[in-house]
Amino acid sequence: MFVASISAFIAGIYLGAVQNYTIAYVVISLCILLFLLPFFFRYDLDRLSVIALLIAFFLTGILRVSLAVPEESPVPDIITNTYSGTVVESSRATKVIKLDSPVALNGTRAIIRSEQHAGIGDNIIAAGTLKELTSNFKNPGRISWKWIKRREGTFYEIGGDIISIHQAPGILERIRRYCAEKIDASGAAHTGVIKALTIGDTTGLNDTTKDLFLQTGTSHILSISGSHFAVITGIVFFIVTFLLRFNLRSRQKGTDRQYAALITIPFAIAFMFISGSSLPTVRATITIVVYMLAIIFDRSRHIENGLFLSALAILTIYPFSLFSPSFQLTFICVLFIILVSKACGQRLARLPGFLRWLLSMILITITTTAGTLPVVLYHFYGFNPLSAIHNLISIPLLCIIATPLSLVGIIAPFGDYILGLSGSIIGFTIAILDKINWGYIYPVIRPSLSEAIVYLIAAVSLLYFKRKIVRFAFFALILPVVFVTTGIACHSRFNNKDLCISYIDVGLGDAMLVEAPHGVRLLIDGGGFYGSNFDIGRSVIGPFLLAKKVVTLDYVINTHPHQDHLAGLQHVLQYFNVRNFAAGMGGPGPGNIQNILSIRKIPLSLMQTGDGLRIGDVDIQVFHSYFSPDRNINDSSLVLRIRYGDMSFLLTGDIGEDIERSLIMRGADVRSSVLKIPHHGSRFSSTAEFIRAVRPQVGILSVGPGVKGIPSNEAVARFKAYNVPVYRTDRHGCIRVCTDGKKLTIHTESR
Repeated sequence: MFVASISAFIAGIYLGAVQNYTIAYVVISLCILLFLLPFFFRYDLDRLSVIALLIAFFLTGILRVSLAVPEESPVPDIITNTYSGTVVESSRATKVIKLDSPVALNGTRAIIRSEQHAGIGDNIIAAGTLKELTSNFKNPGRISWKWIKRREGTFYEIGGDIISIHQAPGILERIRRYCAEKIDASGAAHTGVIKALTIGDTTGLNDTTKDLFLQTGTSHILSISGSHFAVITGIVFFIVTFLLRFNLRSRQKGTDRQYAALITIPFAIAFMFISGSSLPTVRATITIVVYMLAIIFDRSRHIENGLFLSALAILTIYPFSLFSPSFQLTFICVLFIILVSKACGQRLARLPGFLRWLLSMILITITTTAGTLPVVLYHFYGFNPLSAIHNLISIPLLCIIATPLSLVGIIAPFGDYILGLSGSIIGFTIAILDKINWGYIYPVIRPSLSEAIVYLIAAVSLLYFKRKIVRFAFFALILPVVFVTTGIACHSRFNNKDLCISYIDVGLGDAMLVEAPHGVRLLIDGGGFYGSNFDIGRSVIGPFLLAKKVVTLDYVINTHPHQDHLAGLQHVLQYFNVRNFAAGMGGPGPGNIQNILSIRKIPLSLMQTGDGLRIGDVDIQVFHSYFSPDRNINDSSLVLRIRYGDMSFLLTGDIGEDIERSLIMRGADVRSSVLKIPHHGSRFSSTAEFIRAVRPQVGILSVGPGVKGIPSNEAVARFKAYNVPVYRTDRHGCIRVCTDGKKLTIHTESR
């Protein structure tokens, strides 16, 4: 009952956050339920009390979220200025600061992007432009990090640089700096990994190391996460237990394990502060403290209740932790460790010591890998089925040996040699992982929330229910549901008779997924940013496709080789199954695209004016394809019309008024139901003559927030003058337009 109540609380937090339920909603719902429940269960008071308790926890979850969301404050008049404040969250590339000046912003929180090192508690001064923090890339199946930050009360972003950093005078920060300086001065190899393992400082990790650990399924080791924290505190607990066995007095007042747990709690809290007090570390500390208290009060036999109690404590303090991958992975890992220990503990206890330990490690690693699979796929879109082997190697070497050695090396007077030994062990581990870096599968379709929940319920039931008849009955109910939903999904894809185009929110750029009848998929452009290392293909386009369960694309088309249309296609071409690639007469331009096409043997075709493509009842025509090195590349954009039944879509790339006029003079039949507005609404396109010629029912504007002059007021006004409703990706998020050939339906993803 306790577990069910906490589950109801978690469900309330999720729905309260996603659906934006208010306190008034909770009060009204509670009043209605209190009035109705006695009528339904007047003769069954036990069932009434159970249902009432679950509903109370559910509504409490909604209430907690509504109380956690602060009131939004408007963007102040002060825009460009010098700002100062205290760092309250810190990562390698992003800092969240609580502002104390200007006075008008005192107490508010803002994000600044900088790779300068600034720890929690440090005071920084920054110069730049203040703007409202808006959710970016609002696409289906994606919860924006900025959306979560706004829910936590961070409403601003400072676009600028950090001028100065004044380190916090507190003793904990001095200890952290001392540890970092001693590690750097030791001359040990892999100091970046040592700092990540001991004090939670990941700024020294290079991309090669991070990619290796990601691909082998061991990236959790490089952060002070729940599993890492559990290993460190577990070592302390067992060492203290071993030492207390020689103290006879301890046996008179309590068990060795109870005294060891009592000593481990302050160590866990101290380690939390030294490792930076990041949110994952705080969550792990709460879990460890609850577990140790269960040992102290002799409640360890019901440790699953302790796990859910720690979840209740964490989510009560930090309700938006529910959306954090680290919280989800830690919680599920610990749950499956508990379940497999209870299911197999008695059998393993009969084995000799080393064999028992080895089999326990293998079972736990395999079980947690399988248990966390839907969460890993949901957030990271890939997994390594051999990660159990990689973890069996890396966890003992890095967590059980290298991390304690590093901690001793920091404390010991002549610790440089110990740190050097730790660095050698880390280097040895990395070399092994590099040699056996096999099996990483990417991309993998992303499970929906309901699919992930069904998977987890089935996996938990397999371990939790001891009676075979109960397991059989459960799977007899679950498996038909799985097969039926899978069949419905396959039927809806390959027998779908609608044409749908999704205008993906990629900021200032273009990317469109065309879903034709009978399962044919086309991706037209892939977004991107000028002068940025941000991989929009990996971070936005890939996740969008996988959330829609697309791993195969029949056609990928690039309208013209500008970064805001082309950059995201590189990732898609490299990792997805692409059958054909097409571009305008200028081709995809210089760069890696040509190499990828050659290596992956993807056919390249150059589309010319007048070309056509027939996909069942869908007709695609090329109205414009031209290239000259002397002309603006925007004017070489492919202009495509996609027709299905009585409805048509005009895709215009970044053409300007000259090409618009040329299309009209040539007599091209540009009249279309939906117009992708040219060049993101630039004032040099979308002329009145062109709008009259197209006569669209709807205009789609793919644009990012905060870009001066894009879209132009003049262009927007022209569409308004012709009574054409305009949907914008910066306001509406992903815009999905579907047609059965006779009418249009429009869905937007706005959060």
